[in-house]
Amino acid sequence: MMNSIILPDLIDTGRLILRRWTPEDAEELFGMASDPEIGTSAGWRPHQSVHDSIYAIESWRSSNGVYAIVSRSYGRPVGCIEAHADPDILRKGPRDVEMGFWIGRRYWGQGFAAEALSALMETAFSCGASRVWCQCLEGNIQSARVMEKCGMSFHHRSVSANDFTGEVIVCYYVIKKGH
Repeated sequence: MMNSIILPDLIDTGRLILRRWTPEDAEELFGMASDPEIGTSAGWRPHQSVHDSIYAIESWRSSNGVYAIVSRSYGRPVGCIEAHADPDILRKGPRDVEMGFWIGRRYWGQGFAAEALSALMETAFSCGASRVWCQCLEGNIQSARVMEKCGMSFHHRSVSANDFTGEVIVCYYVIKKGH
């Protein structure tokens, strides 16, 4: 539960559907999440097998706010987006939400990330979020551009530990409700 912020199971943008991951998505997820550039730029270990993808889907299914980004034109997932409000991680306020996203490499440059992030931000605000945060690794220019395109602005840099990447510099972006 996201500090009483409950997100719907489905968000429809017209071109995209944000929906819960299903076990049937495991092969497609593995095809994208096994790409070292995707995992490394997002700060997690690339999937080594379909079993890694099945395990991820099983863990996501019990979480409110983790979505497959499904393109209507492709008819399959093209990436992932999630919203978390765990106060032990980053939150600055009790109704703050942190979002993260990634798009499979073969789907880059089609505007999917910005469209999904905009839709999830709008939904989170309508469900009671007061502020939305995103982060990206320093040098991840594509993710920073997506955040800026969605109205976010740079807030601060920090150094944090990551089991996969080691110590990294993370840039945080924020948008407040109504801005």
